[in-house]
Amino acid sequence: MMRRDRQLRCWLAGLVLITCFSVAPVQAAVSGSSTPPIFNEKELFAYRAKGRGSAAGQVFLRASSGKAVTQAGASIYLIPMVSYTRSWFDKYVREYSCPSKSSEPPMTQESPTECLRAVMAQLLSDKRLIPYLRMTRANPTGHFWFTKVPAGRYYVVSPLEGSGGAHQDERAVGMAWLTLDLDAEEKATNLVVTDCRSSLC
Repeated sequence: MMRRDRQLRCWLAGLVLITCFSVAPVQAAVSGSSTPPIFNEKELFAYRAKGRGSAAGQVFLRASSGKAVTQAGASIYLIPMVSYTRSWFDKYVREYSCPSKSSEPPMTQESPTECLRAVMAQLLSDKRLIPYLRMTRANPTGHFWFTKVPAGRYYVVSPLEGSGGAHQDERAVGMAWLTLDLDAEEKATNLVVTDCRSSLC
């Protein structure tokens, strides 16, 4: 009986060792994949020059009433879609988690406006990226234009900090976005840039 117990213990110890050695590389691979991508300026060179394309559309959010809410003067960014910006976009925009209402006490939860500013600060804090970004502002109806845009893939992103009518159900705060593939000399018009929780995305 003692011999059988000893064999069982040896077998279990061997199983534990095998499991440890086989799991360790997997954990290392997973933790390595969460590191942010390295800034590769070669991916961005084509986005620095002036192009012949253009992009125009309207940026807005949907209020709880269903009304389109625009913000005069809202910043709209045209961001090249490369590995470095894709990481930021997937983390901070696509999985956008800023609160839509500031019902929580201000000490425990940052306001939606502060959250939006922090999201954009994550991107704009890297000065190496600034030469490749384009920015314009929305007019009072939320319309915008970009000109002299080189061909490429872009994110169109706009943090809207609340506007619309005087009533609460006509106001909205959030991130509006769109992905755009622009060919050389293409004139993309009637782009709809909104929060992609609506049916328009």
